Amino acid sequence: MEQQGASWRERPHEIWIAMLALGVALSPTNTKIAGAAWLLVCLAGLFLFFRKAAVQDDERAAVAKAWLIACAVAAALATGLALRWPDGPDTLHAEFRLLLAAAAVVSLVRHLPPAERWRALTLPAVALACVAALVVIALGSDRHSVPSNPIPWAVAMSFLDCILLPVCLTSQRMGRLRVTYWLCVAAAIGAILASQSRGAFGILMWTIWLLVAVGAKNQTRVSKRAMGVASLLATAVLAVSVYLPNDPLRLRLGWNEVATALNEGKYNSSMGARMYLWRLGWRGFGESPLVGIGGKERLKRIKSVGADLPPAERIKFQEVRNVGHVHNQYLHAAMDGGLVGLASTLAVLAGLGAAAWRLRRFDPVASRQMQGVLFMHATAGLTNVNMAHNYYAIMLSLSVTLILVGAGQRAGPGASSP
Repeated sequence: MEQQGASWRERPHEIWIAMLALGVALSPTNTKIAGAAWLLVCLAGLFLFFRKAAVQDDERAAVAKAWLIACAVAAALATGLALRWPDGPDTLHAEFRLLLAAAAVVSLVRHLPPAERWRALTLPAVALACVAALVVIALGSDRHSVPSNPIPWAVAMSFLDCILLPVCLTSQRMGRLRVTYWLCVAAAIGAILASQSRGAFGILMWTIWLLVAVGAKNQTRVSKRAMGVASLLATAVLAVSVYLPNDPLRLRLGWNEVATALNEGKYNSSMGARMYLWRLGWRGFGESPLVGIGGKERLKRIKSVGADLPPAERIKFQEVRNVGHVHNQYLHAAMDGGLVGLASTLAVLAGLGAAAWRLRRFDPVASRQMQGVLFMHATAGLTNVNMAHNYYAIMLSLSVTLILVGAGQRAGPGASSP
C-alpha cells in the first residue's frame, strides 16, 4: 500500500512531463504550442517552488543556479538599457523568457530526480520534433511556410539536433532505438538544409566535429570507420550542393551577392544588405560605446539609408531598408546598448558555457548537448538577430530545460566527453 501511495504521488509529475513532451514534439509546427510548453515549464517551477525539496542533488542544482545567474545578469542589463532608451518593454521579451524558465529549472531540479523516466519521455519527444520539422518544411510551398521566420526556426531545430545527437553516440545498449534516433537526427538536418537558412548550417560543422571527436576516442575500428564515413557524407553534402544547377542551399547565391556588394557597391541582396548593415552597426556603436544609440535611433537610421541619393542610386539600398536590425546579434546589441548591451548578450553565452563546463563532471552526454546549443546560438548570431524573435527565445529556454532537468548519471560506459 505504501508503494502504491508513493506511485500515486509521483503520477502528477509524470502527467506534467508527458504534457511537456507532447508540446516539445509539436513545437516545430506551431509557435503557440511551443509557447504553451514554455509556460508549462514556468508554471510547474512556480508550483514546486512552494513545496519542500524532494531531491538532494547539489551538482545539478549548482549548474541550474549558474544558468539562472547568467540569465538574471542579462535581464538586469537589458532592463537598465530599456530605462535609458524609450524603446518599450517588448524589447525585453527574450531576456525575461530565459530568466523565468531558468528560475523554473532551479525549482524543477530540486523536486524531479534525474531519472531515466524523464529522459524516457522527453528524448522520444525531441526525436518526434525532428521528424515534425522535416514534415513541416516538406509540406510547405517554400521556406517561409514554417511557423516562424525561417532563420530562427532553423536554428531552433538545430537545438533539438544537438540534444539528440550525443545520445546516439553513447555506448549504452539502445538496440533499435539508436537507429531510430539516428534517422531523426538526419531528419532534423534535412529540415535545416531545406529551410535554406545558411546561418543554421553550422549544425553540419558541429555534427562533423562531434563525430570525429567521439570516433577518435572510441577504440573500435568499426566505430571509427562509421564516424569517418558519416563525416565525409556531411562534408560532401555542402561541397556537391555548391555545383548543383538550382543551388538548393543558396551557397553559390550568397557568394555571388558578397562579390557584387564588394565589387559594384550594390547592396540590394540578402548578403549585400547584411554587409552594409554590419558597417552601420559598427558606426553606431562607435558613436556611443557605453550605452549605444537606442533601438528607435537604430531603426530610424536603417530606414533612412540612401534617402539623400537620386532614385537610381537609392534602389541599391532597398533591401537594407526592408529590415529592422543589423543582422548580427552582437553588433545589434552594441549599436542599441553599447558595451552594456553587448555584456547582456554575452552573459547568455557565458551561462551556456558555464553549464556545459560544470556538466562535464557528472554527465558528459548532457555537457555535449549544452556545448552544441552554445555553438549554434553563438555562431547563428553572427548573421542574424535571433533573440528578436519570440519563438527562438522559447525554444532556447526549452532546450536548456530539457538538458538540465535530464542531467545525471547514465547507465553504460558512454559518458566520456570529447
